[in-house]
Amino acid sequence: MPEYDFHQLSAHDLELLTRDLLQAHWMMDIESFKSGKDGGVDLRHASGPHKTIIQVKHYHRTGLRGLVRDLQAEAAKVRTLSPSRYLLVTSVPLSAGNKDEIVAAIGPDLLKPQDVIGQEGLNDLLGQHPEVEGRHFKLWLASRGVLDRVLNNAAVTNSEFKAQQVYEKARRYVQSNTYPRAMEIISKNGILVISGAPGVGKTTLADLLLYTHLEDGYQAIIVQKDIDEAANLFQRGTRQIFYFDDFMGATFLGENGLVANGDDRVLLDFISMIRSDSDSRLVLTTREHIYAQAMGRSERLRNSEIDDFRVVLSMPAYSIRHRAQILYNHLYFSELPHGYRAELLKNDFYMKIVRHEKFNPRLIEWLSTFRRVKQHPVEQYQAFVTRLLQDPSEIWQHAYEHEITDASRSLLLALVSVEGSITAESLKVAFDALHRTRAARYGFNTAPSDYRNALRDLNGSFIKPSGKAAYEVLDPSVLDLMNSILRQEPDNAIDILSGAVGFVQVQQIWKIAGSNGGDPIRKAMVLHQMRFADRCRTVAMQDRRNTGTSGVYYTGPTFETRLTTTFEMAEHMPGGPIAALIQPLYERLRTETANGGGVLSDVPALLEAAAACKVLPPDLAADIARSLVVNAIEEARKGCSLGELRDLVNALEIDPEADGSSLEALQEAFDKMRDQTFDDELRECRSPDAFEGLKEDLELLGDAILVDVDGLLERVNNASGDHYGNGSDRDDYAYDRYKDSRAESYFADKELSEMFGSLRDES
Repeated sequence: MPEYDFHQLSAHDLELLTRDLLQAHWMMDIESFKSGKDGGVDLRHASGPHKTIIQVKHYHRTGLRGLVRDLQAEAAKVRTLSPSRYLLVTSVPLSAGNKDEIVAAIGPDLLKPQDVIGQEGLNDLLGQHPEVEGRHFKLWLASRGVLDRVLNNAAVTNSEFKAQQVYEKARRYVQSNTYPRAMEIISKNGILVISGAPGVGKTTLADLLLYTHLEDGYQAIIVQKDIDEAANLFQRGTRQIFYFDDFMGATFLGENGLVANGDDRVLLDFISMIRSDSDSRLVLTTREHIYAQAMGRSERLRNSEIDDFRVVLSMPAYSIRHRAQILYNHLYFSELPHGYRAELLKNDFYMKIVRHEKFNPRLIEWLSTFRRVKQHPVEQYQAFVTRLLQDPSEIWQHAYEHEITDASRSLLLALVSVEGSITAESLKVAFDALHRTRAARYGFNTAPSDYRNALRDLNGSFIKPSGKAAYEVLDPSVLDLMNSILRQEPDNAIDILSGAVGFVQVQQIWKIAGSNGGDPIRKAMVLHQMRFADRCRTVAMQDRRNTGTSGVYYTGPTFETRLTTTFEMAEHMPGGPIAALIQPLYERLRTETANGGGVLSDVPALLEAAAACKVLPPDLAADIARSLVVNAIEEARKGCSLGELRDLVNALEIDPEADGSSLEALQEAFDKMRDQTFDDELRECRSPDAFEGLKEDLELLGDAILVDVDGLLERVNNASGDHYGNGSDRDDYAYDRYKDSRAESYFADKELSEMFGSLRDES
C-alpha cells in the first residue's frame, strides 16, 4: 500500500485527488465545487432525493488540533444542508480515537466513524486504484520516498543538488496535459525538444522529466557546454538521460555558431546515437525564436525529424484557470507570512495578477518568495506587486544602481545593445570598447581584470551562460530595466553608440529610441550625433561575408537593414553626418548585391524608408529609389519565395500598363517560384490559417502581376483537405478553437474566488 503524507499537495490538489478516488471506488460521478468558502460542500453526489456531501480538509500545517477546532464551527453549516450521507476526508493521520473525536465535533447523527477518511484511508484507496495514482503524477513525483530514491541515483552523477531543487519545484507544479504528452514523446522517440518564450516553464518541465527518469534508475548527464561533451559521456547500454538546457543558446546562428561550423550535423548525429539505443534519452530546451531561426538557416535541421520531437510552451496556452493554479500553488507552498498572503487575497487582488498581460511563472515565483519582497512592508505589498506587473524591471533597479561596479554596468549596457544575448567572444569585444569609452568620459579607473570580475559578479544575478560559450540576460525583466535606464539617462545610449563595434548596436539603440518613452534617446542622438557619427560610419561599412569550414556565411545586419536604419535616423537628423552616410552606404549595398550578398526580404522595408526620407536632394533620392527597385526585381527573377515576392510586389505597387518590363520580370520570378520553391512552402503549411495565408498571397499576385494562379490554388485546397480532412473536419477544428475560447471566457471570477478561499481558511 502507498504511504504518502500528502504534504506535496495543495488543498486544491487534494480535493481533485479525493474526487477521482471516490469516483473510481463508487463508480459514479461526483460534482466538484472547488476549494474555499464552500458553505460546507467541496464534493457532492446526488441521486434523486439522496444527497451525499463530501468535505475535504487538508490541515497538514495545523494537524488534528486545527482540524477539530474548525469542525466545531463547521457543524452548523453541514446540518443546514441535511445530507443523506456526510463524509469527511483529511490528509491528517487518524487513529480510531481521533475519528471518534471528529465525529463528536460534527455530531454522531451527521457523521459516522466509517465515513471519516484520514491519511491511512486515502493511501488504502490509492492502493485499490493505482490508475488514479498514475494520473496524479504530482502525488508521487513530489513525494519524499521518490526524493530519497532520486537522491540515491543522483549521487552516481553528482546531481543531488539539482534533484533537491526539482523536488522543491514539483510541489508548486500545476498538473496539465503537457507533462504526460512530453513523457509520451520521449518514451516513444528517446528525444524531446521543449521550446517556448523565456519564463513560460521550459526548464521546469525539463527538470520534472529529469527527476522522473532519475527515480526510474537513469543516470542524469547535465550538459554544461556542448554536444561534444554529451557524446563523450555516452555509454551504450547504460540507462542515461542527457539534459541540455537552452541548447541552441545565442551561439547557434552567429559567426562561430553551430550552423556556421557544421555543428548542426553533430547535433543530429548525437540524436541518431540516442535513438539507436533504447536505454538513452535526451531532453533539450530552447527559446522558440532561436529555434525558428535555426530551422530557417539549417537545411540539415529542416530535413531532419527534430520537429516531430518538439513540445511548444506558450503563455496563451496557459488558461486563466491554469494561471490561477500556478499562483495558488506558489502561495500555498511559499514562506510568505500570513499578512502578505492576506494582501494578495484582499479585494480579490489575485484576479488582477492572473489576468495581467505580463503574467509569467517566473514573475510569480519572485513575488511569492519572502526573501525577495521582505523589504516592502505588508501595507505596501499590493502596490509593489502592481508596479512589478507593470514594469518587472523594478526587481533589478536597486541592485543596478547601488550594488554593482562600473565594469558590471558597462557589461550590462553592452549586453542590452545586442538585445540581451551574445557569444562570449563578441561580448568581450563589445565590453572592452564600451568600458574604455565610459571610463574616459566619466573618469573612473579600469583594470585588466574588469571583464572577468564583471562576469563573476553578474553571473546568476543579472546574466547567465547560454549554450556554448555565450551569455544572455537572466530574465527578460533585466532588459526592461536596461531599456528603462537608457530612457531615463540617454547619455548611456550615446556612450554605446560612441563605443559600438557592430551596426547591430546602432540598430538596437535606434529601436529603443523609437519605442514608447524613447524620445529622450532620440533627442540626445540629434544633439550629440557628432560624438558617434564616425563610429556609426565605421560599423555601417563592416563586411558581412565570412569563410568557415562549411563555406561562405554572412554575419551581422544586412546592408539593406543598415541603409534602412540610416534613412530613418537621417530623417530626424537632417544636414548632419548621419544623412551624409546614406550615399556611401548605398554604394556599398550595390557592391554587396552584385557579389551575391543581397537579401531580398529586407528590400520592401528599405524602399518604404527611402520613400519616407526627405532629407536627400530630390535627384539623388530618385536615383537611389530607381536603382533599388531595379536591383530588387532582378534578385527576385533569380529566385525567391512566395512571401518575398508578395512583399516586393506590395512595396512596388506595379502599374501593369506603365511598368511593362518590371511586370514581365516579376512574372518570370513567379514562374521560377512556382517551379522551384512552392512545393516546399505548401508542405510547411500545418494549420488552416497557414493554408488560407498561402491562398491570399497567390490571389494578390494573380491580381497585381497578372499571373494564372488557379492551378496553385487548387493544389492548396487539395493539400488542406488532405491535412485536415474535408469541410466537416475543418469545421470541427474551427469549432474546437471557438469552444476553447468560449470556455475560457466563461471561467468566472467566482470560480477563482472559490479556489483561493482555502488560503484564507488554513493558517
